[in-house]
Amino acid sequence: MPFGVLQEMPGVSEAEYRLVEQHLGPDRPPGLLAHVAGPTEDGWRIINVWQDEAAFRRFQSERLVRAAGLAAQSDGFDAAKSAGFRAMTVDGAELPF
Repeated sequence: MPFGVLQEMPGVSEAEYRLVEQHLGPDRPPGLLAHVAGPTEDGWRIINVWQDEAAFRRFQSERLVRAAGLAAQSDGFDAAKSAGFRAMTVDGAELPF
């Protein structure tokens, strides 16, 4: 079942988002169906749709945590901001189709 993840990251800039993105690698993660990211009034928002929750959890543990850690070693990246984001997940069960 498709699995959606919404991340709200207050205080995160596009430059900080791009630092993490650089460390994710150029290839599309297995199971990622859609990725949208952009600015909000107070930070950055990311919306991803995954093939299923397992695909997201693999990406999170195998790539995202590492990428955020590497970005935290870069100038211009405030690791405290990345630890404070809000996330919401949707498993699709509530959709009528």
